[in-house]
Amino acid sequence: MTKQDIIDHLTDNCGLHRSSAIRAVEGVIGVISDSFVRGENVYLRGFGTLEVKTTKEKKARNINAGTTLLIPAQRTVKFKLSNELKKRMNS
Repeated sequence: MTKQDIIDHLTDNCGLHRSSAIRAVEGVIGVISDSFVRGENVYLRGFGTLEVKTTKEKKARNINAGTTLLIPAQRTVKFKLSNELKKRMNS
């Protein structure tokens, strides 16, 4: 499902005008993105948790050049499904 699919679903099933649906989806994405930038986790009850994780610095090897590279530590987001949604998916 794409962002456009979500907008179409809101327009068709929730009675929103297209422009309102676009603003709503963009707004939610903006709020979640800003939370990640600040290092905050996002908890959505009944859906799951989007957790900001920091990976460790690690060594990698370039096989073609025969050199070792250092990959710096970085932040990423991990999604953990809620038990409620997990039950709905597997029933």
